[in-house]
Amino acid sequence: MLSSRTLLQVAVASVLLGGCDHSAVRRGADTRIEVPAVTSDELFEIGLAQARQGDLLRAEQYIVAAGNRGYDEPTVAYWLVRVCVAAGRYHSALDHAARYLRDDPSNWRLRLIVASIHEALGEFDRARLELQHIVSARPDSPLPHYRLAMIYARQASEMQRAAAHFEAYLALDPEGQHAAEVEMLLAHPRRPPHRAGGESPSVLLRETEVLP
Repeated sequence: MLSSRTLLQVAVASVLLGGCDHSAVRRGADTRIEVPAVTSDELFEIGLAQARQGDLLRAEQYIVAAGNRGYDEPTVAYWLVRVCVAAGRYHSALDHAARYLRDDPSNWRLRLIVASIHEALGEFDRARLELQHIVSARPDSPLPHYRLAMIYARQASEMQRAAAHFEAYLALDPEGQHAAEVEMLLAHPRRPPHRAGGESPSVLLRETEVLP
């Protein structure tokens, strides 16, 4: 007899390879082995386990399969994006996010991640547009103000706009991670910031957890 773990692997393989929901697998001429249903929870947990082991492509496949089986869509989208970023597949991450945001454009946490990816790729106009949407909808969230200010600060002609968002950041989070840097930039507005975008997506994404 095959173990339950082996049966689960067989069932999962059928989901990943063909998406078919086989109820049994033939062994020999007359014997049928019942294959347990693979739940979306199981697929998702396997996907996270694969990600922890560093098999990011397979992790993406399992998480996609979990979504196809009805797993929570915001969670699936969030982890697909993070797995693809970890794998350096930034445009795949953006594709996953775009598909979800078509149905839920007000998922500001995911939009902040999208803005972070665009910023890290040097696509500052796209990042700015995403951040403008976020600060309009969530003016009480400090991090989007900081990110938007840093993008504005790339151009001397936009320093006034940058200053407004730096001030908003300080008002919302006076003891925040970037508070000392923002105070310095406000005190010396002609001094260019030591960075205004261009960091790796993984670095920028570490901060996005603060926006629920």
